[in-house]
Amino acid sequence: MGHERVGVLPRSMSWRKIVIQISQVADSEASVAQIANATLTNVRKQFGEIHHDEGVKAAFIFLVALADIKSGDAANSQSLIPHVDLSVNPSPLKLAAALRDWIFARRQSFEYADIAQKAATDAIAFWTEQQKQQPSLFDKDNNVSEIWRKASNGGGFCEVARFFFAKFTERYLNYFLAREASAVLPSINEREKFSLSLEKQVDVVSKHAFETAKITQSFAAGWFNKYVRRRSLSEKDVEGFLSLAFGKIREELRREISK
Repeated sequence: MGHERVGVLPRSMSWRKIVIQISQVADSEASVAQIANATLTNVRKQFGEIHHDEGVKAAFIFLVALADIKSGDAANSQSLIPHVDLSVNPSPLKLAAALRDWIFARRQSFEYADIAQKAATDAIAFWTEQQKQQPSLFDKDNNVSEIWRKASNGGGFCEVARFFFAKFTERYLNYFLAREASAVLPSINEREKFSLSLEKQVDVVSKHAFETAKITQSFAAGWFNKYVRRRSLSEKDVEGFLSLAFGKIREELRREISK
């Protein structure tokens, strides 16, 4: 699991072109390469140890609990997995509130916990909306239990996982883009223009993050199927998977720096 090579992932736009596009608002010649490379370097640094963080692990475990339709069964209950009662048909907002409480009790770094919570909330909303848009002959398929039942296999869960890692990566890219631009651009006026441009072009950063996170899909499916068959999950299993996933993303970002 996780050792297969998938080659270079296709990009709709390279990272450097994205930064050039955002930086065009500057009045002076800014060092685009400096902003682009420093952003990716900082994100890669964060992703090097982030799999150890309790808040990040808690967010991912919550998504596993939603996708594992048996997680609430008494016979299969585990202290590592939260009890998420889908029988009451909770809204995405209620699931997000339960996620927040779950992470809050376990958070280690406020920064990591906040980003992980938002990324997992986005993943919950994404999966819910995606499944509701699927044509169906049965009204019950819009029931929350049925929506998450569709994520209870490798094929479904890997999509949820990819979106989680994509939104996590997107938030860090935006954060460090703004920070590095502030350090490089010489005037307040240019920094404000860059910030506004970044807000207007958030979709291109989001798309880049989503394309980068594709590398997590194949081994997320294998990992989840192995977990479902084994019917047990340890913290070491979760940490190992997160290490692999963030490690793959770090490698993809390293390739972008070298271009």
